Amino acid sequence: MAKMVAKKIDLGTGLMFPSIVEAKSHFGKILKDTPINQHVTKQEFEALKILFEAYCQKTSWPMPTPPKAFFPIYEQYSTKCFGIQFEDGTTGRFSLDKALTAVAN
Repeated sequence: MAKMVAKKIDLGTGLMFPSIVEAKSHFGKILKDTPINQHVTKQEFEALKILFEAYCQKTSWPMPTPPKAFFPIYEQYSTKCFGIQFEDGTTGRFSLDKALTAVAN
């Protein structure tokens, strides 16, 4: 039986994780520790912005304008995910799992 090799995530600027699990632990803590609808800290915003932009680039996901804020929201009443406010005032959301899977090498 072949051993599965962990996929690394390298977002540059010191954001390197040896596996998706470790990246999920890092970003998941932000999601868990930030109150619903409260913006993440400036440092957390910078890390999430890098992740989100890498995700959009890898998947050709359209980004209306650059992200202005990230904040936890509930999707379908039970699943916590990141909400995004863009500079043009529009909002969206993104799945941490989908983003990390998309940017993993």
